[in-house]
Amino acid sequence: MKQLFVAAAICVATAAHATVLVPLDTQAMTARADRVLLGTVESLAAHWTDDRQAIYTDVTVRVSRAYKGSAKPGERVVVRREGGVVGGVGMKVFGAAHFVAGEEVLLFLENRGGSAYTVGMTQGKLAVVTGADGIKRVAANVADVAFTRPDARILASQPRRLDDLERDLARFVRGAQ
Repeated sequence: MKQLFVAAAICVATAAHATVLVPLDTQAMTARADRVLLGTVESLAAHWTDDRQAIYTDVTVRVSRAYKGSAKPGERVVVRREGGVVGGVGMKVFGAAHFVAGEEVLLFLENRGGSAYTVGMTQGKLAVVTGADGIKRVAANVADVAFTRPDARILASQPRRLDDLERDLARFVRGAQ
């Protein structure tokens, strides 16, 4: 009877709604990144893979500042993310970075297969928000991920002053050279 119950439970199990990530701090993301930049999302374009097995979204970001790598202010960089919607068909990848046209972002990018992706999925995309006090703060959206370490969600989602992060980035990039 117990085996029948286990088999039934497996058959009716629901899909997972989270991706488990190894938490990456700023230093680890900077070390892994080919480019680290600040910019504004200009556009998003979703498309099927050639074999129509998956959907990816190409996000065009206009660079305003580069901390690491070859990006220059004013240049457009295309970032690829897993998932998107094409012709009414959608694919969601839990843990993939989410972008909105017009938002300011700080990105940690790594090249994979000829495309730029965020380091550590959603961890490598920080939204920049200006508070009522006029101070810019950054934070990752980690709502649909789980971490291998319990305290990581709190640390990753805490807004941090952009100028403090920029000082750390300068130190980490200098240290890597």
